[in-house]
Amino acid sequence: MQTTEKEIPLGPLSFHVEITGQGEPLVLIMGLGAPGDKWRPNVAAYQEYFQCITIDNRGAGRSSKPEEESYSTARMAEDVIGIMDALSISRAHVNGVSMGGAIAQHLAADHPERVRSLILTSTFASVSNSFRRAIETLRDSIDQLDGRTFKRLNQWMTFSQITQNTKEQMLFAAEKEDMGYPYPMPHYAYKAQCNACLSHNTADRLKDIKAPALIAAGDSDLFVTMEKTMELYEGIPDSQLYLCRGGGHVHEWEHLKEYNAATLEFLLAHSSR
Repeated sequence: MQTTEKEIPLGPLSFHVEITGQGEPLVLIMGLGAPGDKWRPNVAAYQEYFQCITIDNRGAGRSSKPEEESYSTARMAEDVIGIMDALSISRAHVNGVSMGGAIAQHLAADHPERVRSLILTSTFASVSNSFRRAIETLRDSIDQLDGRTFKRLNQWMTFSQITQNTKEQMLFAAEKEDMGYPYPMPHYAYKAQCNACLSHNTADRLKDIKAPALIAAGDSDLFVTMEKTMELYEGIPDSQLYLCRGGGHVHEWEHLKEYNAATLEFLLAHSSR
């Protein structure tokens, strides 16, 4: 299915957006350090039923990369609202992964009228000590390690041990793709996104999320502990939980078929089709 690319100006910044598929809009918000086109394997399943809008967050991909410290998740949620306004999207389904899920929480709590349904994938409402140490390690080593070594450190943290020991070719393919990506992220922008993750806290706002919500988590996630997954599940009224057995922080790729099926079932249950 054909993809349309747009550059959307918001004040002094410009945001790269890709639109694929047909139907009700589904906004897909990517995580730390990654461009929106990382959603491709999931868009392949969603596009038949939904108009998929993938966004390069500020600092990533082909969007603007302002040199400032305060890349907060709340500010990036307002970026998403601006993009929706520019595309004349009054209301959308939203799926956010990791940092993207933190952004999506602000979106749903601050603008409930704009969110039809919400999927929060491998994400958190507040930061655990183990998460803080991991993100600080990544932030502080991005400009100290060569690209390949940094990528392998990141993979060790994000893929489950099961995947690392049984699907080595998946890791090699991901490494090769990332090393060849033509729009690399400046170190300062990566550090700024790390700081946005570290400062995120919506624990007292979860009750304000009114959209139907699905919490999708891997039970072998080294970043997001089960305690933090349950904080989301128990804090958002009437939310549902999808737990991927043996899934790491990127279970949406590790167990692609199962993740796509579970999330698509949820989205279709809350669409007007």
